Amino acid sequence: MKKSHILLVFTFLLLVPYICSLAIIGIGYNALVLHAADPVRTIIGATIGAFIMFAIKATIQRPVDLLAMETSDGFIKQSLRFFSIRRRYFLLVANIIFDFCLCIFATILVRDFLTLDQIAGTSAGIVLLIMFISTCLGAYVEYDNLSIDPQQH
Repeated sequence: MKKSHILLVFTFLLLVPYICSLAIIGIGYNALVLHAADPVRTIIGATIGAFIMFAIKATIQRPVDLLAMETSDGFIKQSLRFFSIRRRYFLLVANIIFDFCLCIFATILVRDFLTLDQIAGTSAGIVLLIMFISTCLGAYVEYDNLSIDPQQH
């Protein structure tokens, strides 16, 4: 697979949906929790968000492994390893801690840049639409390489 195809698949199938997932966690947290600015509640919400992100990474493990096998570029391979949950225990815990920090950042960013009406209104739908379109584009670019049966047309 060409490097440009791998970058397209990585961007549309992994990176954009990952960022959208963080946005959904931030929007959901701020829409559902009273006194969302409370640090203890933010930490609890980010902890739950980090485990949700771990579960999301578990569902995309096969495409990540397939893309990693297709590339020889060191930067792309390391970027793909970020999404991998089949690693040493230490790196797995570090990944969850990093997701925790990103979830805290997402909840604060959503709270600071969106009004409560926007948070409780259409923002989740817009982010889900972006995620859906991005996933469709990523899957379309390399459907044959990411399918369970590559001989299927």
